[in-house]
Amino acid sequence: MLKTLSKWLIGLVICAAIFVSAYLVWFKQGVNFIYGAHTAEVDHTVFATAVELTAITNVNVLSPDGQAMLAGRTVVINDGKIISVTVGGTAPADAKVINGHGKYLIPGLVDSHAHLLQSPNDLLLYVANGVTHIRDLGGPAERLQLRDEIEQGRTGPRLFVSSPAIDSMGLLEGAFWELITFHKNTHDAEHAKRMVKKFAEQGYDAIKIYHLDMPSYRAVNELAAELGVPTTGHFPLAFELSELAVTQQTEVGHLEEIVRVLIREFGSINDQGRDAFYAHVTERSNDIIDDLLANDITVNSVLWFMESIHDQFSNLELALSEVAIEYANPGIVEGTKDSEEFKVGWLPGYNQFEATSTPSEEIYNKNDIFWQAREKAHHILLKAMVSRGVNIVAGTDAGANLVVPGFSIHDELTSLNMAGMSPAQTLATATKNPAELMKSNAGIIAVGRRADLVLLSKNPLSDINNTRAIDTVILNGRVYGRTQLDAMLEAVKDANASSRKISIDQYL
Repeated sequence: MLKTLSKWLIGLVICAAIFVSAYLVWFKQGVNFIYGAHTAEVDHTVFATAVELTAITNVNVLSPDGQAMLAGRTVVINDGKIISVTVGGTAPADAKVINGHGKYLIPGLVDSHAHLLQSPNDLLLYVANGVTHIRDLGGPAERLQLRDEIEQGRTGPRLFVSSPAIDSMGLLEGAFWELITFHKNTHDAEHAKRMVKKFAEQGYDAIKIYHLDMPSYRAVNELAAELGVPTTGHFPLAFELSELAVTQQTEVGHLEEIVRVLIREFGSINDQGRDAFYAHVTERSNDIIDDLLANDITVNSVLWFMESIHDQFSNLELALSEVAIEYANPGIVEGTKDSEEFKVGWLPGYNQFEATSTPSEEIYNKNDIFWQAREKAHHILLKAMVSRGVNIVAGTDAGANLVVPGFSIHDELTSLNMAGMSPAQTLATATKNPAELMKSNAGIIAVGRRADLVLLSKNPLSDINNTRAIDTVILNGRVYGRTQLDAMLEAVKDANASSRKISIDQYL
């Protein structure tokens, strides 16, 4: 009897294990789909280009301080670096010559907050949009290999890769989020420190922090500082802005993080009024900026995405029609919906930000007041930070809802400009500022600097939207002309179309 029962129990355990394993495999396949892994992959090797001696003649060059265009320059590039910038110089006899007459040369653009997920075609979108460096904030270990492949010549922007996000959650919730995201759940401060050490040893460029408990947050930042590895990301949910005076966090991953705490400090905007909230933000801004400057903390903007959340709630179909959705990975766009509480995707019925039903006038107005106030708070802080010299970098959160990789950096620059930054200040957030943050040999056009450059047909200092007028991209000395850039875009669009399960024709 006992032997029979024992065999029965063993069989039951084996069946349960097989069922759970099969379910996890099925579930992971679904996760891979919504991260874009099942979309047809473009053959990137067809865009491989050799490094060659190149001269751009008679071109307007962005000055090293980013404040002016210097006319009539000849820029010579060799072995991936700028070897001369001269007034009216001549091209070497054996150089590939690009006529820069009437054009404007700027450093390659940087998206300082991106998520590649499992969408390698996005690399081509970045290059085609003049983005020569992205900071992937929260990448798996495989991303380190991709970073090396690009350094060795694969077509794509250079990668700065942060660790998977370190988070503090309960055991079951943490296990679930580890399964569906790149997050890593920590149990306590000592466990968090072991993660930091491991990620540093693996060669990550930074440590990504999420909603840690305060002891773990402090421990992670302290150890990372000792190891010389920067930290970036979110604040703990219990974070108080007084912590900025002592924190060792290197970078705030979203300006929104600061605004969120200010809203918590203030209370209900609808009850107390927008003007009172703006006064609170203005009053607190000087102390916040004092601490940011004292601790040399960079702030990542992620402004356009924050603004778009309100648009997605108010009129999702209009918002979808205003982005280059045909270039976004269809797996990410289509997403999935297990319930109204768990929706992942961009489209109606799958979008977590859309109104689940037609809101009443009262609810709509309250939502409108809240988001308008939230947006203006970002603008108040940005203006104050820029005026006092806080290092602002342009990040887009590419991969998030409606944030189309590559294209989104231009949307972000437009939002920053409309928030009150001059074109020169705005352009610096995607060139000089992130280069200084990453300590990279790019970001300005000068002898000895890396040849990551964008040639524009219009002047971005006259209108920041002119960063979209791309003629040529030079990536580590490799030249991609307009024909090649268009071919990249077309290849990605075709791959997406062949993989799409839900029509997007109504948004095109």
